[in-house]
Amino acid sequence: MGPEQGSRFNPKVIEDKCSKAGISFWLASEVALALQKELDKPLTDEELNELIVRELRKRDEDSARRFENYHRIYVRTSDGLLESFDKEKIIKSLLNETTLAKNVCEEIAGEVESDIRRLELRYISAPLIREMVNSKLLERRYMQAKNEYMRIGLPIYDVDRMIANGRKMEIGPPNPEALHKRFGDAVAEEYTLVRILPQDVSKAHLAGEIHIHDLPYFATRPISLQNDLRWFLQNGVLTDGIGEVTSVAGPAKHPEVAISHAIRVLISGETHLSGGQSIDFFNTFMAPYTLGVSEKQVSQLIQTFLYELNQIYAVRGGMLAQSTLNFELETPTFLKKEKAILPRGVTSQDTYFDYERESIRFLNLFLKAMSEGDYKGKPFRMPKIVLKVREGAIPMSTENILEQFIEKNNITILNLRGIKSNQNMNMIAPNQILSGKGGKWYTTLRTGILQEVSINLPRIALTSKDETQFFTYLDDALTKSKETIKIKREIIERRLHKDKILPFLTQEFNNEEYYNIDNAPSIVSIVGLDNAVKEFTGEEVWKSNNAFMFAEKVLAYINTKLENFNENEGTYILFGCLDVVNAPKRFSAMNEKRFGVKEVYPSDGLTHKIQDVEKWIDIESKLQQHCKGAARLKIDAGESVSNTIYNLMKKGAISFTIKRRT
Repeated sequence: MGPEQGSRFNPKVIEDKCSKAGISFWLASEVALALQKELDKPLTDEELNELIVRELRKRDEDSARRFENYHRIYVRTSDGLLESFDKEKIIKSLLNETTLAKNVCEEIAGEVESDIRRLELRYISAPLIREMVNSKLLERRYMQAKNEYMRIGLPIYDVDRMIANGRKMEIGPPNPEALHKRFGDAVAEEYTLVRILPQDVSKAHLAGEIHIHDLPYFATRPISLQNDLRWFLQNGVLTDGIGEVTSVAGPAKHPEVAISHAIRVLISGETHLSGGQSIDFFNTFMAPYTLGVSEKQVSQLIQTFLYELNQIYAVRGGMLAQSTLNFELETPTFLKKEKAILPRGVTSQDTYFDYERESIRFLNLFLKAMSEGDYKGKPFRMPKIVLKVREGAIPMSTENILEQFIEKNNITILNLRGIKSNQNMNMIAPNQILSGKGGKWYTTLRTGILQEVSINLPRIALTSKDETQFFTYLDDALTKSKETIKIKREIIERRLHKDKILPFLTQEFNNEEYYNIDNAPSIVSIVGLDNAVKEFTGEEVWKSNNAFMFAEKVLAYINTKLENFNENEGTYILFGCLDVVNAPKRFSAMNEKRFGVKEVYPSDGLTHKIQDVEKWIDIESKLQQHCKGAARLKIDAGESVSNTIYNLMKKGAISFTIKRRT
């Protein structure tokens, strides 16, 4: 590059250029002096070289030719600039990016320079030079240095193909932003596998032994978040977390502002997460704001919420904000004495128990609005609805609306009967259950799932000769999952407090940070339990007591191993069986390719659904007792939704989704 605008030109730049090309110091000084008056304006490197050649020709044609031959190679840098090739920059980058000795770096840079000059290249890109250096590193078997120095990106062919097939994108409707997301995902995923994770963990993911969820976002953000709406009702909303770029909203004074705050929280939080987020106690915390407001007005506010959430087409490549709302059918014991947050962020002398009737009215109106659908009657895709059932009965008014709701929507039931009165559980996505640290209800709020790793259980069964080998392979997969999760925790700590790239999560009021990472668990889940048991024992879980006992043994082993990790290594890992699509599909395809076994792995429970639904639910409920990090069934709606709910709860299932009637 030439001199920067506004700065005085340093003649040493010309002297250095001439020296590298073998020009004498005295001749170089003459040229620098002659050009001094012409260098008051900024010049590109190429323009400066042309001026130097012009002055050299006036004095010595051979020197001019020597300079031109040496500096005629121009490099297009990653910053979009054009600079003269200089092998010193190769040496410097190798020293900065690898642990190689200086003499090795100089030797490699010299060989690359010789190759470039031999090929008589006039223009060359920085990525191509990097590839040439990597080739030299490979020849010398410097594998670690090669991994440190390699460039990540996409072949032009792949970019062309992504654009051409843009209309078939799986992440959402086709749009330019979604294409950019795919480009970025590919680079970020490769960065994580090459730079962040240990080689054995990356290999296990690529081989299909484990599946690291949301890999493109591994190095930058947590997976999910459970919001506490009270924080924003009381303190206001900073959508960027710091109020520097976006406008700052104060505490909500009116119900429409409270609804708006909830929308902004769900949309803003999405930029800091790779998965979904949720608001717990939604109707309980909204009730003080809608008390005394007419049914028509509340319904209009709810419609505003639904349309906003389902029309904001800008999150993560044009997706809708992946959101879940947890509703209460009664005031939980621990909130009956909790003072309510009122309009203007005032802490009331009333408790949330005083607003219980209003919270049920708000719930019913919300379900009714979702039952009606949009302008054309189409169901709203967001939010996902979770009903938390505690000790009391389902209110009769809610029972009636549930029958209408299930015609168009799925609903997830979180069965909390029998848990301690001071304990809370909630759901995100809605497939991740947060049970809270120390059994305290508030530890489920302002936290979420840091990371999830799934284990390919059928693969273990297909490669194991006996039970000892089976549990050895399982132990190895669990250890790699744990290592992945420990790395993720360290990364998010840095992103929060050192790199400061998650400002929505680190926003503060009264010296208190919003996001509580200490209460954020990670999840290890399994895929294909009954497939693995059948492959290993030759019998099906629902037909054989021997197979069922082996399934329980596997789940108990996983639980014990994870508890040991938590106790001895300070991790916070829960065992779950989540409703995910990518991992089962990927494992199934990879197992078929390697072992020739074509199977579909269930994503709506631990075992395949059988015709005897009651027996299936009984088996599932027993197995799911081991899954502290969530498991859920998908049940077709019966003639009476309320009866279906009560019957399922008697089976002891942790959670289940009642699918809409078709």
